[in-house]
Amino acid sequence: MCEENHLIAERRAKIAEWEKAGFPAYAQKFDRTHTAQEAREFCEETTLREVPEIVENPNIQAKICGRIMNFRSMGKLAFLKIRDVSGDFQVCLMKNLLGEDFKKFEKLLDLGDFCGFEGEFFLTKHGEPTLLSTEVTPLAKTLRPLPEKFHGLANREGCYRQRYLDLLTNDETFRRFQIRSEVIRLIREFLHKKQFTEVETRTLQAQAGGAMAKVFETHHNALDHEFVLRISLELEHKMLLAGRFERVFEIGKCFRNEGIDPSHLQEFTLLEWYAAYADITDNMNWTQAMIQSIIPKVLGDSKCMVLDKSEKKVEIDWNGKWPRVKFSDLLKKYAKIDMQTISLKELREYAIKKCDLPTEEAMKMGRGNLLDHVYKKTARPSLIQPTFVVDWPTELKPLARPNDDGTSDVYQLLVAGWEIVNSYGELIDPRVQRKLLEDQSAAKSAGDEEAMEVDEEFLTAMEHGLPPMTGFGMGIDRFVALITGQPNLRDVVLHPLLRPE
Repeated sequence: MCEENHLIAERRAKIAEWEKAGFPAYAQKFDRTHTAQEAREFCEETTLREVPEIVENPNIQAKICGRIMNFRSMGKLAFLKIRDVSGDFQVCLMKNLLGEDFKKFEKLLDLGDFCGFEGEFFLTKHGEPTLLSTEVTPLAKTLRPLPEKFHGLANREGCYRQRYLDLLTNDETFRRFQIRSEVIRLIREFLHKKQFTEVETRTLQAQAGGAMAKVFETHHNALDHEFVLRISLELEHKMLLAGRFERVFEIGKCFRNEGIDPSHLQEFTLLEWYAAYADITDNMNWTQAMIQSIIPKVLGDSKCMVLDKSEKKVEIDWNGKWPRVKFSDLLKKYAKIDMQTISLKELREYAIKKCDLPTEEAMKMGRGNLLDHVYKKTARPSLIQPTFVVDWPTELKPLARPNDDGTSDVYQLLVAGWEIVNSYGELIDPRVQRKLLEDQSAAKSAGDEEAMEVDEEFLTAMEHGLPPMTGFGMGIDRFVALITGQPNLRDVVLHPLLRPE
């Protein structure tokens, strides 16, 4: 800490030297002509002069700028590596061109400083594109030293708390977040081509709905009322389809006040879409087409290595037609139980004895949640290649259209044991919906904290009429973490929420 304070003091003193030399400590702008990538491309496409010709008759060919990441001084020469959004580029300072300013900049510029350079491009003896600078413009002095070779951010929490340093010094991290941005752009592009309209809905709600989860609560001072942060986008999207929209989607933040683990965050980004007059088969086809169009564009290949739930690397082939298997068949295969005939008592005993569910927790859970727990412990880890799991227990999916066998018209897309997509053939009968929500409300009163409540606002919209529809939900964080091989969703969130230090 003392050494760092000493370095900060030294750099503060250099600010005064900058200003004495006529440069503001923190400039207003710099008129760049080339990014690092554009400079490299220019050098590849252009015949460049030799250094002696440039020194004899210098030209202003380009202006580039960035953060100084490396500085090597060799007497009357200095080579700098600057970094911008597109990558790194080398700059050469030469005393023969800069005169007395050469020593001044050699002394005043530090690693981490932002600086602009103008001059002419040339190739070094090793063929590296380089700007021979005839003018140097300091842009912003960095007071704190950067981590040396990333040593200062060796631990994962440090990367989360100081993501800006992680991004600056770790190319893999920077690329990961570029991939995330590209995934979102391609999703929007795909859905716009399918005639979906992008919408925005409320984050604060009087009553949470659309999923089974614990909520965050807050008091609204102006309205003097208790509200919750949304846990899903579903109900408000369905109400939009009652109001003339036919295809809508939203990419928005949702919040669930539950435990942290590598595949769950309390604040997460959710993609949901709803389409009138389409069914779950259409939805599966769209889902497969969308993901199969995205993967090669962002990764360069239709195959990639991912981490399964135990953080073991497995190769995923996104090509071909993905299999569709029933939830009940998976339980028969992996848990050796028939969900149609097993009693609640037997199911509870199985979950406690075979699936490590604490007895107290098991006694509070309804049949649907118990089946889900057994499925997650037995079948889900074995689903490695992309697989649609269809026909889920109705108790688990009270907003989906019921089938005639105790299941609902639902699919989930599973990849490497991760749930990537949750999708419904949506329930549009308000009579059935009211009964299912009343059953959920009863389960909540009996102690199931994740069960839903009766939502009269939504039921009123349903009673005004909903078209046949299908819906889709996908966690953006989870999808990006999967395809970039990350073990924790925090690794794909720029500023994940952490306990304050």
